Amino acid sequence: MSSNDQPQDRFVEIDASPSTVVDIGGRLIYSKEFIEACLESAYDNFGSRLSDKLRARNISFNYGLVNFGKITDARGIPAKLLRPSLPWVDGRVRVRLIVEFEPEDPGSASDGSSLDDLRKDAD
Repeated sequence: MSSNDQPQDRFVEIDASPSTVVDIGGRLIYSKEFIEACLESAYDNFGSRLSDKLRARNISFNYGLVNFGKITDARGIPAKLLRPSLPWVDGRVRVRLIVEFEPEDPGSASDGSSLDDLRKDAD
């Protein structure tokens, strides 16, 4: 298979709307709740793990001085960036985790129940 014959990445970001549901192994969960659980898991103890990884590279980093709730916030935290042959640039840095979904066959709709059907069943 040549590089031109590689399957295309068809993953799309899952929205966090309160009306989107994900079925994982027969268990239903609202996408918003699933994404929040993923984010909480990914960022739990993020500061100490980052500090450990940097220390392993002989880089001293005091994570206690950084509010890691802000580094995952859409606004990020104040930072500076230096690139070769350019001056320092003031800005912000953030860390993002994106939850994605890849449909098995993008041309066909699922045979499963619609979201409206699921809501009726819940009542």
